[in-house]
Amino acid sequence: METETTQSNDRNKMKMQPAHFGTQSFNIARIYDTVIDVSEGEIVFEIELRLRHTNQQVFFGILTTPQPGAGSSSMDYGIGVSIDTQTGTVRDVVNGQGIIGHLELTPMEINESLFLCIEAEKLNRIFIPKITVGEDKMLHPALHIERCTQMSLVVGTTDMSRGAIFENPHFVIARRRPSISA
Repeated sequence: METETTQSNDRNKMKMQPAHFGTQSFNIARIYDTVIDVSEGEIVFEIELRLRHTNQQVFFGILTTPQPGAGSSSMDYGIGVSIDTQTGTVRDVVNGQGIIGHLELTPMEINESLFLCIEAEKLNRIFIPKITVGEDKMLHPALHIERCTQMSLVVGTTDMSRGAIFENPHFVIARRRPSISA
C-alpha cells in the first residue's frame, strides 16, 4: 500500500463556524481539506481531545467539501459522530444512523487527553468506518457516499465558547495497489 500522511499541530488557526446536523447544532472547524483520489484503500483520521468542561456534545468527522462553484456550501455527506460527554453515547449525526455505541468510562474527564479515530475502508464509493474513542471501538454502518473526492477533517462541540481543545491531528490515506497476476 502507498500512504500519504499529513500532520498539523496548529490548533490556533481553527476557524469555528456553526453547523447543524439533524436536530443537533455544533460549533465546528475544518482543520484540513484534502482530495481523496483513491478508489480502494484506507482513510484514517486521528486526533486528541481535551475537554474544558463536561455536559456537552463533541463532534468529529470526515465530511465532503463542496467543489468551488458547485452552488452548495454545506458539508452534508461523510462520516461524522457526536459523543455525549456525560452519558458516553456515540451517535452518527450526519447520516441518521442513530446510536452506534456507548463509552465504557463516563462522564469524560476534564483536561484528560482522549484519543479519537475514524478508520474507513474505502471500496469505490462504499466506506466501512470504525470509530475509536479512547479504548472503546465501534463499528459504524457502511455508507455509500456518492460525492467523495474533496473532503475535510472536521471537529467541534455544542459549547459555542470552545468547550474542547483538539490537538495533534493526523490524516493518512493508504492506497491499495492492484495485485499483479502471473
